[in-house]
Amino acid sequence: MVECEVRMGIDLAVKVAAFCRELGDSALADLARSNGLGPLYQHAEQALRAGRIDPQLETQLDALDAMVRRTEGTGLYPSATWRAGYPGQLPGAEAGSGARWWVCPRAWCAGHGRVRSGQLPPRCAASGDPLTAGPLPG
Repeated sequence: MVECEVRMGIDLAVKVAAFCRELGDSALADLARSNGLGPLYQHAEQALRAGRIDPQLETQLDALDAMVRRTEGTGLYPSATWRAGYPGQLPGAEAGSGARWWVCPRAWCAGHGRVRSGQLPPRCAASGDPLTAGPLPG
């Protein structure tokens, strides 16, 4: 049985975005494997890549978050104070003018960063699709 604490007050979209950012390298997958949660990680990754964003995926992400908090002291999800004023950081993020909202074409992950002329957009780690730039949400 997988130990899991449901993280109340955190939107599923925030949980998915946090997991999506982890797909860019193998650190979380390696940690999950070394803690006996390799199959759970793989199932969550497959579900996300297939676009199955549902309560089962949320339960799996919460289990991965609990494992990360237990082994590293901080969880997978951003803290409440961090989330309140900062929806996510993607490559190229800078303060000042030029900030734009990067949006996943599948609406799985999002964040903000600086869009420079000619800059290649970051890619969604789950789908591989390039994120699109738009104005910061109201």
